[in-house]
Amino acid sequence: MNDRFAKLQESAVKGRMNESMQQGGVGLGGGRQVRGPVRSGKKSKGSPILPILLVVVGCVVFAFAAWSAATSPALASILSISSAPQQVQGPPPQSFAQVSIAKPTYTPAVLQPAALEILPTATFTELPPTDAPTQEPPAEVVVVPPDDPTAEVIVVPTATAEVAAVEPAVTSEGVAYAEIVPDTPTPEYVAPTAAPYVPPQVTTGSGGAHWIDVDLSQQRLYAYEGDTLVNSFVVSTGTWQTPTVTGKYKIWIKLRSAPMSGPGYYLPDVPYIMYFYKGYGIHGTYWHNNFGTPMSHGCVNMTIADAEWVYNFTSVGTVVNVHY
Repeated sequence: MNDRFAKLQESAVKGRMNESMQQGGVGLGGGRQVRGPVRSGKKSKGSPILPILLVVVGCVVFAFAAWSAATSPALASILSISSAPQQVQGPPPQSFAQVSIAKPTYTPAVLQPAALEILPTATFTELPPTDAPTQEPPAEVVVVPPDDPTAEVIVVPTATAEVAAVEPAVTSEGVAYAEIVPDTPTPEYVAPTAAPYVPPQVTTGSGGAHWIDVDLSQQRLYAYEGDTLVNSFVVSTGTWQTPTVTGKYKIWIKLRSAPMSGPGYYLPDVPYIMYFYKGYGIHGTYWHNNFGTPMSHGCVNMTIADAEWVYNFTSVGTVVNVHY
């Protein structure tokens, strides 16, 4: 049973192998069998559509490139430059037409000797010598025009009182007259002298109270005794940057001499100080002489002599009225 089953199994295997070999075209004898019917004739070719499409696309691209080159101005200029024949450089063409113009001829006229006029010559007459100093002053010369041939030129020294006058002949063309005047001596320089100081005049008052009036507009200080003006002075008050205060005040302290200082300045030994409001006061000034013009930092500047007079005129409590 086992042997029979093995044979059946072997025969089944062989049958399967033969069937598979027949399907693959291989026979039992080891040769390759042709499956299906054998076609005769030429081999089959692929489809021709793809090459035709490639050729058509290449022609379209070439035609577009040629059209772009023909319409591009840059490429056209390059092609025209490269294709233009090179010209030999030469002289630039003339922008004007040459015309020959005949030049005028000029023959100078020759003057004949007979045509020349002989001008009259002036003669000089010498005067007899006179007793004159060794150094004679410059002479005065009277020149006569050459219209009158008989006229003479006379040289007369300036030391003589009379000058010979010659009446020139008057013609329609006018008269030429020249005169030499001796130099005027220059006076010697005299240095100016300073005018002596004249103290201010003091007017006797009416016996009233002393008070001071400062007019900023006129740059003046007035000293009053009651209603009577006793004296007046030219002063220098504060500038527009440091103006003098206005109002009615009283002198609160008097100093014979003291230093004064402020922003940017220091003044030692300022004489005759009369403070009437804080640091504002009337005092003598030695650092400038430009009175009548605002010059101070707010105080009332006076000459030393004028400040001394006001210092002696006032006292502590004297009214000081400052206004414009």
